[in-house]
Amino acid sequence: MSAQPTDSTYAGAYKAWVRSPEGRPIDSTLYLNLDGTALLIDDPLFGEAPMTRTGQWSPTENGVLLTLTGDPSGPLPQPLSVTLDASIGQPLISRADEASQDLAGRRYYTVSYLFETRNTLPYSSEAATAVIASGGLAGAYKAYAPDGAGGRRDLTLMLFPDFRVILKRDAVDGRASSITYGAWQDIGGQASVTLTEADGVPFRTPVEITFGVENGLLRGLATASVNAADLVGIPFYRLEGLVNAVTVLLPPEATSPPNEGGEASAVDATMPEAAPLDSAASAPETSTGLTPSSTEIVAEYEPSFADAPCPADLLVDSAATCGFLTVPENRSRSDSQPVRLFVVKLAALGDALPDPLVVLADSAGDDPSNIVQWFSTAPVRSMRHVLILHSRGEGLSAPSLACPEYTADGDPQIMLQSLADCYNRLLQEGRDLAGYSLDQRAIDVADLARALGLERINLLGVDIGAAVVQLTAERFPSIVRSIVLESPAPLGVNRTLEGAFGAFDALRKVFDDCAHNTACATAYPDLETRFLQLIDWYNQNPTPESIGFGNGDAIARLVFAKMRQGGREVPALIHALYMGDFGTACQIAPVVGGCLLPASGVSSPGSAAPTPSEQQGALPATPGVESGQSWRDYFTDPDNPQGVEAAMLDRLQMELGIDTRAELIDFLDSLPHQNFLPLLAAATGVQATARPTPSTVRSTAHGAHLNSVCAEDASRYTIDDVQRVARRLPLQVATLLTAPAEELLIVCELWLTPPAASGDRVIQISNAPALIMAGAHDPVTPARWARRSAADFNQSFVRVFVGEGHHLLQSPESCAQQMMAAFIDHPNRAPDAFCFRSQRPTFLLPTAVDESNPSPELVGRSQSQ
Repeated sequence: MSAQPTDSTYAGAYKAWVRSPEGRPIDSTLYLNLDGTALLIDDPLFGEAPMTRTGQWSPTENGVLLTLTGDPSGPLPQPLSVTLDASIGQPLISRADEASQDLAGRRYYTVSYLFETRNTLPYSSEAATAVIASGGLAGAYKAYAPDGAGGRRDLTLMLFPDFRVILKRDAVDGRASSITYGAWQDIGGQASVTLTEADGVPFRTPVEITFGVENGLLRGLATASVNAADLVGIPFYRLEGLVNAVTVLLPPEATSPPNEGGEASAVDATMPEAAPLDSAASAPETSTGLTPSSTEIVAEYEPSFADAPCPADLLVDSAATCGFLTVPENRSRSDSQPVRLFVVKLAALGDALPDPLVVLADSAGDDPSNIVQWFSTAPVRSMRHVLILHSRGEGLSAPSLACPEYTADGDPQIMLQSLADCYNRLLQEGRDLAGYSLDQRAIDVADLARALGLERINLLGVDIGAAVVQLTAERFPSIVRSIVLESPAPLGVNRTLEGAFGAFDALRKVFDDCAHNTACATAYPDLETRFLQLIDWYNQNPTPESIGFGNGDAIARLVFAKMRQGGREVPALIHALYMGDFGTACQIAPVVGGCLLPASGVSSPGSAAPTPSEQQGALPATPGVESGQSWRDYFTDPDNPQGVEAAMLDRLQMELGIDTRAELIDFLDSLPHQNFLPLLAAATGVQATARPTPSTVRSTAHGAHLNSVCAEDASRYTIDDVQRVARRLPLQVATLLTAPAEELLIVCELWLTPPAASGDRVIQISNAPALIMAGAHDPVTPARWARRSAADFNQSFVRVFVGEGHHLLQSPESCAQQMMAAFIDHPNRAPDAFCFRSQRPTFLLPTAVDESNPSPELVGRSQSQ
């Protein structure tokens, strides 16, 4: 076949996804070669040979004229001509004559475009999810990824119904594809894949990788093999979802106008009867009925920065200064009022480099002033200034969206009314709540750099600050040198709805790590079963008020709260509560208003099991277990009591009218054992006060928080979604963990913040190098969110810290601080720190152990990092 060289504007490889006449999805690849030749391959992928057609192409005024003239059997009976319209940019949209109906209405995207937008392709997750729900995971999936040498690869993953696997890696540049074979199985709704050979060469060791399923996507999870490393984190799109999106997302401008006789064109005939996506009829309804907001800068302004005195608690040293950044409250309004964003500047402790670290504070509603302590002596400060930006409406920024009206009352109506009062007051004060969005926060970062004359900055996003960092990097890439996401809540995550799974997955990780630690597994067996049993037990038999742990639900909340600091003490706490060892439980997790009255004869789920002292060993005795013959048996260090124990003795001394602690000790030493408990009960008879039920709304009842979750989360799910999540959790924790999502739907009916525009959450792949850190035991922003964040970057390094919980940077001397400093110094180099490589999960264990088999994790000490 011969052809004349043609214009190179449209030369390249293109992809489309269509349906065969029988309704099966087809993966279509179109090559427009520089010499004017064309190759079209339509591959059904399962069971049928691809259809290959050849021909020529030439540029036209608005795109390409494609003429197909042959197939492998020879010339076609009649040439097929089709115009590929490029008037809307991406994609090329085919218009065909009556002789080529199978080519009509196709949308061809360049491979480079698919690679650059591989995390946000036009995709119908609903269609893909429906296919998976009805027929299982077997099917064809597509993905796009770098090949490690600066190239791009088109990946096809085929999960056959007979549990065979074929993985095709195609460079889409004429080179032969690489084919990998293996098998798969469905384990708990995930595709567990074992690959055994590539291009006819068996692997020495089978490659194992699990694909998680989310919204009709497969996403590769962690693998230990380099042969599957390119599959980790990237989204694999179900072919049916791509086919459906190709049809539904065809814009009205791309369709042909009616013929003169009023009949629809060939393209129109292939389209479903549906309103255009940008029409009022098809606009999605939100729970608030508000129009989604999209940030468009209308206000004319110049950001300014002015120094201001630092509050005393922020003056960590003489090099700390403060100031305010002044910007519009809502840049989408020309008449917007100004707001002042508080900034703490920690000057470098040595010669400063020109690119400072800008820190975007924690989740909405928290006081970001505490973050100053994180960086007071942090390694990154040795050569860089650290700028801590208080988000609009939070911390010391003005105005504040705090809600002093909030009442944490047990009556939901009182709580809701207090939030309504806060909302109404803010409106009466003239606050434009639409201005307190993640998008506006991203522009704040750029304005801060502009006001301070900074050409390049390094960005750290903590929790929801990570989403702001992603938006900043996408919209202002020229100023971003490097990115660090710590305990991230990624932009694409529905934090409130997905938080239930994240919390329980983190707890299960604690259980799994304990089970793989011989000492922990021996001391605390069968943790998940016992945890669920104790919830049932204490819901039926709540702990005494003087002990203060409450019912089973309250205990579950306590366990999840404890995990914010990591899982080190969680197995011991669960075991103590299961065995009724309230003294140990009080020592691990003292309860406000409780832990004052030693409890004897209180039943527990493990009442019939051996007592802790009959196990391998026991944690130091504390008040709560009737196990000794002296009052001293109830105290860790009776001669030098601390904390709760000291408070108990102080109260006892006061009630008895004894002048000195020494006289009290002498008196107690002379007291018969059986008289000590009634005496203490009479002297310290403090009843535990009722504690409000914590939830996402109640624990951070702050206008900035509510603005964020109502705009970003609540507008994107319904009560049916909450119930679907609850059904996939253990019954004992389902209601507890999904309550915040259900409650938020109610709150957001009165807190009327415009939902974020979905298009504003579709972001391009960032070229800025990124370090993403998370704690393996974090119940707030689980480690898997860190892996999901990595998919939004061309170059990312994910570091999951074993045994750690939420916030890894709280200590300036932490391993995470060391790793962050090393990364920012050399952002294109994988950060390698000995403290990270030497990690292992550690647990609080009984003090008495088998000396013939010592364990490095034992006796209540964490291994130094």
